[in-house]
Amino acid sequence: MAGWIYTENGFWELEAGEKYILKACARAESADGRLVDTRTARLESRAEENGILTLRFQGEEGLILTERLAVSEGGMAWADCSLQEADGSEVSTRLLLPLIFSSPDTKRGGEIPDIWRDLWVRMLCVPYDNTMWLRYEALPLRAGRRSYDLTVLYSEDSREGILVGALDFDRWKNGIVCSATDANTLEARCGMADEGTHDTQPHGVLRGAQVSSSRFGILYGPDYRRLLEAYGDFLSSERPPLKWEHGVPFGFNSWAGLAFRLNEERYEKSAEFLRTQLMPEGYENQGITYANLDAGWNVMTPERLAAQADQLHQAGQKAGIYDAPFAFFGRDTRAEIPGVPGHVYGEILLKDGKGRFLPRVDGAIPYDVTHPLWEEMTRYKFDRFAAWNYDYVKVDFMTHGGMEGCHYDRSVTTGRQAINRAYAFLDSLLDEKRIGRPFFISLSIAPVFPYGYGHARRVSCDAFGTARDVEYELNSHTYGWWLNGRLYQYNDPDHIVLLRSFGMEKDSTEGEAKARYTTAVIAGTVMMLSDDYERPEARERTRRFACNRKVNRIAASQTAFIPAESAGSSASEAYTAVIEGKACAALFHWKEGKDTVVLDAARAGLPADAEYTDLWTGRSFRSENGILRWEAEGCDALLLRERS
Repeated sequence: MAGWIYTENGFWELEAGEKYILKACARAESADGRLVDTRTARLESRAEENGILTLRFQGEEGLILTERLAVSEGGMAWADCSLQEADGSEVSTRLLLPLIFSSPDTKRGGEIPDIWRDLWVRMLCVPYDNTMWLRYEALPLRAGRRSYDLTVLYSEDSREGILVGALDFDRWKNGIVCSATDANTLEARCGMADEGTHDTQPHGVLRGAQVSSSRFGILYGPDYRRLLEAYGDFLSSERPPLKWEHGVPFGFNSWAGLAFRLNEERYEKSAEFLRTQLMPEGYENQGITYANLDAGWNVMTPERLAAQADQLHQAGQKAGIYDAPFAFFGRDTRAEIPGVPGHVYGEILLKDGKGRFLPRVDGAIPYDVTHPLWEEMTRYKFDRFAAWNYDYVKVDFMTHGGMEGCHYDRSVTTGRQAINRAYAFLDSLLDEKRIGRPFFISLSIAPVFPYGYGHARRVSCDAFGTARDVEYELNSHTYGWWLNGRLYQYNDPDHIVLLRSFGMEKDSTEGEAKARYTTAVIAGTVMMLSDDYERPEARERTRRFACNRKVNRIAASQTAFIPAESAGSSASEAYTAVIEGKACAALFHWKEGKDTVVLDAARAGLPADAEYTDLWTGRSFRSENGILRWEAEGCDALLLRERS
């Protein structure tokens, strides 16, 4: 059982069993630049009540920092801090550091985790979101290196790890940063607004008689992968994901295959292809497929959009649509807001402290999602989706809702407060109790946190059908598989391109198609195909790869496979799961030429000696002495299931 110990000179340590896990202190800064640091402040009081150790420090500049240290019943150690003025007046701050942590003091005796002595220790750098093709990285400690909301320090060889992650996401943008003066010291910060969050304005100021940080949780154990899952389980116990009880969505999304070539005829023919060619051969779940419109659907009239949804329903299918509710891509800020006559877009765009529109990020100006006119516009749009009888919406460019700026509602002073409010508003508009039927919400280009909104979150930026897309998609899975079923009902692996997406110069190979489909199958998942089915080659290839019933049964199981290894800035080549009592493994190769992909089955937790069937080809593979080998050439994949 873990516990906190106050040592001396403003430091405390976390103890677990016979090991000291980390040593820490804290610091806070008022909005006017005054500091209080537990290393130099006076310890005014120390008390323990209901399992919470509370330390109160008085600084020299009129500030008081109060640190709380505790361990939950489930074993999650946590810490937070609060700031107040010594004279009782209102305090304001945009930066709190409840944990500045490093290796424990060896002078006190006891053991410390080996990773604190490991020159090759890895720091998992979690991106704030996935816009503009951001990716996860696992890199050596270096001054200034940063991760958003959580990190794990771990050994690639032993897998021993220490996880430090925020537990609250309602007010602060959080992060973990290597100290500029000592890379082996890391700072858990509340108040991260920088190029990594795409902010051009400083983090908003929080005010009150006392301002508290987010809680940061700490977990230690022999396998960093289990720490990430335990962290997700803890968060899910505090705020469950938005539940979807109607199975993994299988279907088609228009963007990769058609982009702005989308029109009514192509949409209807794509839906017909799903219904008449793919569903009878096994591409469906619970007898349902979705035909989803992406950007560009506004070339169709409202009457035809409603008629199309009704036609799909009569044929036993579901209809999906698209919106970017937080981002303004238009050029004329004086154009009238749809559904809000007499008002123009310029009224609802987010501004800086001088009243100027914020710069475009990824092509769009953020909306001020606290503005009542934004709410009126969004209600108008989403009420139309419901009235047209659509069943699914992809909401895109969600990061824009969390930008720092000056909001219409002055009680909202941070981007995190704004995006929580906006997410909750969207969910309420499409709540089953309000509209009378289930409505699936998939978040796209969205921050990892806050969570609990939307049924799915796309794990990457746009991923199409090449070997590079396979590797990029798997990077998100290597470090984010644990989000599935915990923070979001489903990890969404993006539209599955099997032949060619818009912008590609040539068709993908059959190996690329198989590998890309497999990345989606193991994700957890949402299965949305996307090709131009006017091409006979696209129809033929899709029939071949999307209708394998055994493969689709794995996808419908809602199981996110676990990475066998980490991979720095790239992706693991091997993933494992146990489904219906049978060991399963997915192996990938995305490089040119020949290579041997190796899975250490015993290290991955699979039977040391077992025979597997590749669900794609029917070939047999055997792990011998705990090792499974596959001679691969070019981009390709195996999806293995243990034989009875």
